[in-house]
Amino acid sequence: MITSQPLSFIVKSILAGMLIGCGCLAYVVIENKYIGSFLFSLGLLTIIIKEYNLYTGKVGNWIPKDTLKLLVMFLLNAFGTALVAYLFTFTRANIDAIYPLVEAKVNDNLLSIFILAFGCGAMMHIACFNFAVKNHPLYVIMPIMFFILCGFEHCVANAGFFAMAKTPLTLDLIIKIAVMVVGNAIGSLIFARLIPAPIIK
Repeated sequence: MITSQPLSFIVKSILAGMLIGCGCLAYVVIENKYIGSFLFSLGLLTIIIKEYNLYTGKVGNWIPKDTLKLLVMFLLNAFGTALVAYLFTFTRANIDAIYPLVEAKVNDNLLSIFILAFGCGAMMHIACFNFAVKNHPLYVIMPIMFFILCGFEHCVANAGFFAMAKTPLTLDLIIKIAVMVVGNAIGSLIFARLIPAPIIK
């Protein structure tokens, strides 16, 4: 459920982004990508447990009247993520791994980006739905590790990666981010709406 209280909505959306930003840092700094992707999942686990607002976790519940609210949520998520990731560029943390990671994303084509974003959206829905039903951290950890290690495109996390690499916000990049936002939504909605879950007893 998306809270209707403006201040709470803003704070919970920014905090969700900041947690994803911490996950971005872990993935970039830790040389072992299996460990990095495992620790990335701590952000989503905390977001779910504390009921913060994360676009990729909420968009599977989309209804038309929530469209603007979801877009604002994404922008607030992106701000929080980018803020945390950017701040760490002023520390001694070794973020050299960010540059080839971002270069691959920036130079990718739109079809590839959409497919990878679709996959991420599906994994995010699986993580949130399964945890809601079974309340076990593995149901979050496994889908997150899956999409991170497969190179799927998470629109909020990418805001952190781009900020960490100090990537210029060009029109081309904005278009690619928009494709990620849409791809994440469709991937989540396909599993949430077109493939109905069984009745939980």
